[in-house]
Amino acid sequence: MDDLLKKYSHAPAHMFVDNAVYFVTGATYLKKMLLASREAKEIFIKKLYHFCEKYSWDLLEWVILDNHYHFLAKISNSTLMPIAVNTLHKTSAYYIKREMNISINRFWYQYWDHCIRNEKEYYTTANYILYNPIKHNYVKDLKEYPFSSFHIRLEEDEEKLRSRFLNYDPQKLSTYEDYDDF
Repeated sequence: MDDLLKKYSHAPAHMFVDNAVYFVTGATYLKKMLLASREAKEIFIKKLYHFCEKYSWDLLEWVILDNHYHFLAKISNSTLMPIAVNTLHKTSAYYIKREMNISINRFWYQYWDHCIRNEKEYYTTANYILYNPIKHNYVKDLKEYPFSSFHIRLEEDEEKLRSRFLNYDPQKLSTYEDYDDF
């Protein structure tokens, strides 16, 4: 499929590129701490893996925080991304609200995505995702935060991960600074 530029009347134009890596981030409505519990995070992670498998996405990096999430995934059919993310939101909200006995109407606010353009942007964004628990003062050491792909990377090759953090410093990334606050 060729790249597709889709224009919206009340939103910026969006480029859909198949078989590309996308950075996706979503936030709870009014930034409520609806994902604060271990159970809520585990439900969301389970649903994220389920939808990545269902839509043949390669989930590369991810982090779940108390009121938002970030992930990088290679998206095979990018035009299905809005449907997939909206379904992820509806399904995860349903199960989290049921399991946690939460009675609210709006769970998710919205999501934002960005097509990664090159290797440097990929690694800088991946580090930004992994570094998020420190950025938001959840922990001082990433080894202490279980709700990210950091532990998977650490098990694969600790030296390679250390080198990646040194070469692509997540603290110097200004591109995504506002996305935690959208």
